[in-house]
Amino acid sequence: MNIGFIGASKILETVIPIFSKFPDKFTLYGISSRDKEKALEFQKKYSICKVFDSYEDLAKDDNIELVYVSTVISKHYEDVKLCLKNNKNVIVEKSFTKSYKEAKELIDLAKKKNLYLEEAIWTRFMPSRNIINKIINSKLIGDVYYIEANLGYNIFNVERIKNPLLGGGALLDVGVYPLNFIDMFARSVNQTNEIVSFNVMSKLTNLGVDETICGNIIYQNGIIGNFFATINNLTTRIGYIYGKDGIIKVTNINNPELIEVYKRNNIKKNKFDLVSKIKVKEEVNGYEYEFLEAFDLINKKRIEPNSMPLNDSLRMMNLMNNMLKKIKSKVVETNKKN
Repeated sequence: MNIGFIGASKILETVIPIFSKFPDKFTLYGISSRDKEKALEFQKKYSICKVFDSYEDLAKDDNIELVYVSTVISKHYEDVKLCLKNNKNVIVEKSFTKSYKEAKELIDLAKKKNLYLEEAIWTRFMPSRNIINKIINSKLIGDVYYIEANLGYNIFNVERIKNPLLGGGALLDVGVYPLNFIDMFARSVNQTNEIVSFNVMSKLTNLGVDETICGNIIYQNGIIGNFFATINNLTTRIGYIYGKDGIIKVTNINNPELIEVYKRNNIKKNKFDLVSKIKVKEEVNGYEYEFLEAFDLINKKRIEPNSMPLNDSLRMMNLMNNMLKKIKSKVVETNKKN
């Protein structure tokens, strides 16, 4: 499968090396960047066949079967739309777009043209997800009632993060991971378990983007999810899934490394015993799974991933949009009072 890359972003340094492990499946066919020198650097370093002068030239090349879009969030809509209009299957980096409206339009277009479209939220595709799902569904920890997750990095001064015009802020860039962590496992037993309400709080920068954000989401069956995300500093990145009989602890929710299962002691009711410790192994670095699923499903003429159905992308986009609206409305109310 010939792959084209739109955007010569930093994430490509991690993504492109996976393809060398699957030479029978993928060919690095082309790359285009608004900074042509960057594109040429990637071409030389990774032996990419062609450098295109524009995104449009790349999208129009009939040899390309799949395009990976890794531009800034604010550009996802126009870049993905360009590819879809030119009959290209697309994987787009998270967050899908900067608004629910944009995401819905792209999904409708992909379905109309019968093209594959995938949001690259890598944790949804990883084997660790199935490992945790099996533990939850086995009832080893009992019925789940509470999930918490956090993620943060010291990326405050990164331009695409701090600039509101580029879709910056903690929620869309970092918070998307703890929210997806919560949603995956709150819906593990019942995929129709929808979010019924949420609360959110945030500290904003002087440019108006959220630098730290926290809140909770509540599901139909009563499960509560608590999340925290920041661009100020590294956090523990640990997730907890609480059941009535035990706890699952996940080290590094962004790329699970270790899953520990604790069971309540039958004699000492206030004590938990570690009953299982699972080290998570990957074929390469974790990014491979989203591409391997795309390869398989495109060849089967499918138009969306199993691991991140387009409806789930829409659900999460709608949730994040509503959170950002709520934050902005609180700011307006505070300013009126002052």
